[in-house]
Amino acid sequence: MNKNINLKRATAGVLSASMLLTSSVISPSTVSAETTVNYGDALALSLYFFDAQQCGDEVDDNCLTWRGDCHTYDGEASLDSANGLGTTEKEFIKNANGGSNTVDVSGGYHDAGDHLKFSMTMAFASTNLAWAYNQYPEAFEETGCKDHLFDILKEMCDYFMKVTYLDDNDEVVAFCYMVGGDQDHNEWSSPETQTMDRPTYWATKSNNSTDAACQMAAALASASMALKEVDASYAEECLKYANALQSFGSTYVNANYDGIGSYYSSGSQNDDIAWGDLWCHLANGEIDSYSPITPQNGVYNGEYDCWIYSWDKVWGGYSTLLSQLGFGSAFSNELKFEMDNQVSNYSQAYYPVGGGWGASRYNCAWQMYAMEYANATSNDQYYEYAKGQMDYLLGNNSQGRSYLLGYTDNYPVHIHHRAANPDKSTATYTLYGALVGGPTDANGSYDDNTDSFSCTEPALDYNGCFIMAIAGLYDKYGDGTENLDTIISNASEIDETYTFGTWYSGSVTPTPTETTTTTEETTTTEDTTTTSETTITTEDTTVTTEDTTITTETTTTTYETTITTEDTTITTEDTTDTTTTAEPLPEIIIGDVTLDGEVKSNDLLLLKKYLLGLEDLTELQFESADTTQDGEVKSNDLLLLKKYLLGLEEL
Repeated sequence: MNKNINLKRATAGVLSASMLLTSSVISPSTVSAETTVNYGDALALSLYFFDAQQCGDEVDDNCLTWRGDCHTYDGEASLDSANGLGTTEKEFIKNANGGSNTVDVSGGYHDAGDHLKFSMTMAFASTNLAWAYNQYPEAFEETGCKDHLFDILKEMCDYFMKVTYLDDNDEVVAFCYMVGGDQDHNEWSSPETQTMDRPTYWATKSNNSTDAACQMAAALASASMALKEVDASYAEECLKYANALQSFGSTYVNANYDGIGSYYSSGSQNDDIAWGDLWCHLANGEIDSYSPITPQNGVYNGEYDCWIYSWDKVWGGYSTLLSQLGFGSAFSNELKFEMDNQVSNYSQAYYPVGGGWGASRYNCAWQMYAMEYANATSNDQYYEYAKGQMDYLLGNNSQGRSYLLGYTDNYPVHIHHRAANPDKSTATYTLYGALVGGPTDANGSYDDNTDSFSCTEPALDYNGCFIMAIAGLYDKYGDGTENLDTIISNASEIDETYTFGTWYSGSVTPTPTETTTTTEETTTTEDTTTTSETTITTEDTTVTTEDTTITTETTTTTYETTITTEDTTITTEDTTDTTTTAEPLPEIIIGDVTLDGEVKSNDLLLLKKYLLGLEDLTELQFESADTTQDGEVKSNDLLLLKKYLLGLEEL
C-alpha cells in the first residue's frame, strides 16, 4: 500500500450495514460455514487495535481518523498525590524534572474497553509483539506491516522509559505501574471528552511491584532486539532500562497491588523474574551462560498451576522461548503436558481454553504452544490443531463470524469499548483489528452484548497473544495479503495515506566530496623517461542528521613514478603511503553463511540465530549473509534466503 502523511477522512464514523444488527445470545448449530482465511490480512489488521488504544497528545497524528488526543493532563500528574512514593523518591523526581511538582506519565496505551493504563499488561502485549517479530520477521516484512509494528513498539518503550526514573548509576529509583482509578469504570464516554481525576501508582524499593518491573524489563529487552535494526542507539537505551528494571524487580521482590488489586493482581512474582531474566540474557547476548529453570509436569521450582500463558502466568511462554532457542526436549515436552492439561478433546471445533472470560486470548496462547511443539517434534498435526482454532476465530465457524473486528463482513458490533462505542449500543466506529473475548464454551456460545464483557471486550493482552499465534501460522501457511488494501481503503476509520516508520526512515544525504587531481607529465620515446606526479586531495566530508555530526577526514597521498622503456626499468616510490596491501578475500557464495560451499537450511538457521543475537558472524560470513547486497545484515536478508531455498527467488 502506498502511503503518504496523514490525510484525515471526512467520512469517519459512517456505519456499515453490518452494524445495524441487534444484540442476541447465540448458541450455534453444528453446521459449519467454510470461510477463506488469509493470515497476512489478519496479522496486518490486528496492529490497528493498538492505535485505537493510544493515549496522550500524539493521538491526533496517528493512522486512525476517529481517535484524538486524550488524557493529556496525564502529562502534569501531581507529585503530592502520587500513590506509593516516599519523600525521598518525590524529591528525586522533582529534581529530575527541573523542580516541577508534577510528573509526566502521558502516552502509552489504554488497557481494554476502559481507559486505565497498566504497565504490566502493556508490557506483556509489547513483549509478544517484539517476540513475534524476532521469531517470524518475514511475516511482518511480507505483509508490509513491519513499520507499523515498530511504531507501536517505540510508543510502548517511550512510555516505559518515561515513567521509570534512574539515578546516576542507572539504578531504578521508582516507576509508575498504573494510571487511572475506579472512577474510570463509573463513566462510559469517549476518552477525548474525559476530565476525571487519574491518580498515579508507583513502585519503589520499599514498595515494589516486582511483576510489573520484570514484565517491563522483558518488553524493553525484546523490543531492543527488534529495533536495533533501525536505530541502534535507541535500542541500546531500551536495553539499559531493561537491565535496570530487571535488577530492581529481582532484588527488591515484593507484590504491591495498591490500586491495581481488583484488576491485575498476580499470583506469583517468580515467573515474572525468570521471564525478564531470560529476555535480558538474550538481548545482552549472554544466552550461552543462561541456566534455565527446568519444569516437570507444570512445576517450575516448586510452583505453578498449569494456567495458560498470560499476563499473570508467563511460565508457558518461558518454556516456549527456551524450546525455540534449542534448550532441549524438557521444554517442548512441558508444552505438550500443558496443552493436554487445557484440552482433553482435540477433535472439538473450538477449545475454550482458560474458561469463559476472554477465552480467545488463551486459545491463541495454546496455538503458540502447539506450533512450537510441532516444530520441536516435526509433528505437523499440531500445526493443524492450531490452524483449526485460528480459522474458527477468523470466521470458519457455524455463524461465519470473525472475532477479529473488521475481518470479513460478519463480526461483533455491540462491543464493550467506550471509545469505539460511546453510546453503549451499536458501535459508532469499527474497532479494526481488535480481538474480542470470543466464545465461552466448546459449542461456540457467544453473547453479542455490550455488557457481556467476557465476550465482547478487547484488551492489549488479547491482541498480544493473537499476534504471536497469527505470525506463527503465517510463517507456516501464509503467502502475503489478499484483501488488506481493500479493507483499508474502504475503512473510513483508517487513514490509508498514512506513513508508518517516519521516526527512523529519514535518509542521510552526505555533502558531496570535492576531488582535485593535478598531473604533471613529460613523455619521450626510445630511452624514454616518463615522470608523473599526482596529487589527490579530498576535503573533509560532513554528514549532519538531526543532532549528530560526523566528520571524515581523508588524507593526501603523493606518488612519484619513473618509467623507462626499451632497456626498461620501473621504479615506484611511495612517499606517504606505507600500508601493506591486504591479500584479497577468498571468493564467497552469497547465502552460504556457514561457509561450507553450499546454500542450505543450516545457513538459514545460522542467519536467524545471528539476528536473534545468539551467534556471531565472521567477516566472510557477514558478507555471505548479506543476501540483498546492501552492506547490512537484517531481516530482509533472512527473507530473501528463505525464498531462495523455497525456489521463489534467485540470489
